[in-house]
Amino acid sequence: MSWLLRDGDVLAAIEPRRRGWAGSLQGALVIQRPALLQTVTVRASLDVAWCGSTNQDGQDRLEVRRIGALGPYRLVLPQLGSRCLLVASRGSFDRWRLRIGDRLEIRQV
Repeated sequence: MSWLLRDGDVLAAIEPRRRGWAGSLQGALVIQRPALLQTVTVRASLDVAWCGSTNQDGQDRLEVRRIGALGPYRLVLPQLGSRCLLVASRGSFDRWRLRIGDRLEIRQV
């Protein structure tokens, strides 16, 4: 299992990528080098963060570069300079107080 952290605080559990993930997303999903994200078959809204990479203290971290919301039946194209997408259920980023410029870490347990 993996955890998503910001400054040592756990924000969410990282879920494994699987089919039908968006309808039952409890934690967060990290999609590496996204080609495209679609919610054509999803009825729920999602929070999406485009992240780049940064190297701090010899550790590779994710830096939030853009935050958005994705409604049902939508399509998101990749952003230049993005290393991955961070996806969570709608309202999660507000609860986590996620902001542009935040540096996130994925830690294996």
